Amino acid sequence: FFAILIKALTWPLNQKVIHSMAAMKRIQPKLEALKVKYKSDNTKLQAETMKLYKEEKINPMGGCWPVLIQMPLLIALFNVFRATIEFRQADFVFWIKDLSMPDSLFHLPFHIPLYGSAVALLPILMGISTYYQSKTSMTDPNQKMMLYIMPIMMVVMFNNFPSGLTFYYTLFNILTLLQQYISPKLHPEPES
Repeated sequence: FFAILIKALTWPLNQKVIHSMAAMKRIQPKLEALKVKYKSDNTKLQAETMKLYKEEKINPMGGCWPVLIQMPLLIALFNVFRATIEFRQADFVFWIKDLSMPDSLFHLPFHIPLYGSAVALLPILMGISTYYQSKTSMTDPNQKMMLYIMPIMMVVMFNNFPSGLTFYYTLFNILTLLQQYISPKLHPEPES
């Protein structure tokens, strides 16, 4: 319920981000043309790129706001799920038996640095949702490697986090994917 509430509160901000990403995809050919035209003059390339952003009314940093807004919330939830006694050993759903601990399905016979020896399902689901979210929002083909690195990094990082936090983040990712899917249908991007 908390993830749905936060998603509802950040919906308008995410709508602006989605429209900004669509506009970035739309002007990608113009950006490529600028890179070819000013390949030997980086200063002129940056100036012309900023001019194009201003003409098209695009904020290239617009995609960062939802993440920045969520960061204090994630830190607070991390502390809440680790420290709140009511979450300890309290069944939630299916395989999640303790919201304050990782949702380990089984343990490997060896230890992987940063990942640990436990294999949790929620971080894997979160990695998959992060991959699809990144794939739908990628505007720069030069950042294709991030499409694969970010989900793996999230799986490794969240594997030892409390399952309550991982569940929240996974659900938030899925809701964001849903918003990215329905947003163009509700508010089509004008053709240029």
